[in-house]
Amino acid sequence: MEIARERFLDDTRRYHVTISLRSRTTEMHSALSALSADEREAVALALARALDDIAKVVAPHVGEGAAVKR
Repeated sequence: MEIARERFLDDTRRYHVTISLRSRTTEMHSALSALSADEREAVALALARALDDIAKVVAPHVGEGAAVKR
């Protein structure tokens, strides 16, 4: 199972990043699969917040004035 969020870091669509949570064992797959819809959404929001933080660090390196898109 995988829960992922992705975005483009600027308007050119050349700078695309993805962050994901992926189960690597049967037990973790079962744990993620057992999440309710609300819990899956909470995980997705946590990934989106992490991606926001990462994008702020990376964005200055994708060109002058690159805007972080949400």
